[in-house]
Amino acid sequence: MPPQLSITEGLGSAISTNILLGIAIAAVASLLISLVPLLQKTQGLCALCIIAAAAFYRQAFTGFGMVILAAYLVMRWLNHGTPGSRRWHWACISLLFLVGIFTLGRVLHWDRPFNPTGTVPIVVYSLDMWLLLRLATLFWEVGSGAIQPLSVSQFLIWTCLPFTIGGPLLRPSQMPRLNVSHPGIWISPAWWLEMLQAAGKLLAVVAMARGQHLLYSVFPQHAVNSLVVAFIVGPLGFYLTTSAYFQFMELLGRPCGFKLPPSFNLPIGRENISSFWMNWNMTATFVFRDYLFYNRWGRSSYNLYFNTILLFTLVGLWHAANAYWVMWGFFHGLLFVTFLLWRKYNGRFNIPWRGTALSGLSARVLTYASVCICWYLPSKLLQKLAGL
Repeated sequence: MPPQLSITEGLGSAISTNILLGIAIAAVASLLISLVPLLQKTQGLCALCIIAAAAFYRQAFTGFGMVILAAYLVMRWLNHGTPGSRRWHWACISLLFLVGIFTLGRVLHWDRPFNPTGTVPIVVYSLDMWLLLRLATLFWEVGSGAIQPLSVSQFLIWTCLPFTIGGPLLRPSQMPRLNVSHPGIWISPAWWLEMLQAAGKLLAVVAMARGQHLLYSVFPQHAVNSLVVAFIVGPLGFYLTTSAYFQFMELLGRPCGFKLPPSFNLPIGRENISSFWMNWNMTATFVFRDYLFYNRWGRSSYNLYFNTILLFTLVGLWHAANAYWVMWGFFHGLLFVTFLLWRKYNGRFNIPWRGTALSGLSARVLTYASVCICWYLPSKLLQKLAGL
């Protein structure tokens, strides 16, 4: 259940329930860990993290528990049963199996709850997009020998940490070995200023939703509605909501001694698509870059353009196993390949305004417009195909 933006071409709620629930759970956990010495110890912190995960996943917690139990057993088996190069070999197989299970679960809806006894419905499988990435980094780092397998308590804290359950990503190698709380952060003016900044992003999303609703009521069938969704409400709303959520997680983790890597660094307004993605959802982007972009797939060298298309298509599937997200990924891959070719050959063209302020502004506008089109075009194409 990753954080999602509820603003679509309909007029739904501006901010999803999962966003507010995740922030509330993280805030309570941060306050308790900072102020209660018992919760700063391994056993107390482990128990609190499990409770936080149960509150976040609710009826899907059973499925979440089954998935992480299986992952823990695989991790231990990789370390004890397959030494050396064989360990990496089986780690790769485990990764492929993990991705396959994730994709099948999405396609076949294994995460839907069922009611076997007529009481409370449960979910026996819950492998969401962020848990998938976390477990992928675990198998990768243990299989490559970069880290030693986590103990039971370390594993539970890492998988159930309230500040990373719905994102951002914290790799096992980034987990602090000694957790030291910093309760003084709660009275830091600079920290509260950043908290207000994150809250301001969510308020901006609500304001955009109100504005969209007003626009639809005044011009219900006007083409300007589609332009507003495509270039303002959709991309900006998604960015502000997700970056605000991740910023809250980063800030709330600090008083407890968990320093999360930054996820967003002002990607909107970047001068090219490469710079955009280097600053967009960075904890996830860097995993895809490290594991896929530079992968040779058994060849002597990697194919930059093939890897780019494959990477973005898989990023689309990571979001959802449907036609929209596959096309979304493919179009972004084509856009990135176009940029790579332009960067390689643009010196052959005589551009009079090269290096000027106008050139820089044009590049930023073109990059933002191209990203928005790649978000919006798949839905329009699918609408056209549905009408045939």
